[in-house]
Amino acid sequence: MATKIPDTSPHDAASAAAELAVLHPDRTLPIGGRHVTIREYGFFEGLDVADRASAFIADLVAASEEGTLRYTQVRRLFGRHRSVVPSIAAQAGDVEVAWLEALAPDDLEIYLATWFAVNAAFFVREALAELRETGLRETHALAAGASAGASVSSDSPGAVLATSPNSAA
Repeated sequence: MATKIPDTSPHDAASAAAELAVLHPDRTLPIGGRHVTIREYGFFEGLDVADRASAFIADLVAASEEGTLRYTQVRRLFGRHRSVVPSIAAQAGDVEVAWLEALAPDDLEIYLATWFAVNAAFFVREALAELRETGLRETHALAAGASAGASVSSDSPGAVLATSPNSAA
C-alpha cells in the first residue's frame, strides 16, 4: 500500500518568486513613459550578443581577476563600451537605441542596472567561456613547447632533485 509523504518544501510567495526569478529573470518596469520588459537573451541571440560584445566581455573578465566583480566596476565599462552597450541593452528590452539614449539619467541608470541583473547569468557564462578558452590556449602553448624539446632548466627544483647525490635517482 502506498503512503503519502508530506511535502515539507516551503510554498510561500517569497520562495516561489525567488525560484521563478532564477528560472525566468525577465523584469517589467515603468520607465520613460512606457512599461518595458527587459528579458534574458535567448541562446542564439546570446551568441550574437557575445560576438558583438566580445571586448566588453573581455573587460568583464579582466575586472573580475581578483575573484569578485562589483556593479560599480561593470557600470564603468558601460562608458568604455558605449559603441555596443546601448544596442545590446536596447535589444534585451525590445526598445529603440534612440529611446534608450534619450532617457533621463536616473531612468537610464535603472534600465542599465536592470538589464545587467537580468542578463548577469549570460555574462557570467560568457566570461567563464573566455577564461576556459584562455586556459586552453595557455595549456596548448605549454604542450607545444614541451613537445618541441623544451627542457627543465637547471635552476628548477625538479632538476636539482634529479641530479642531487642524495637522491634515489
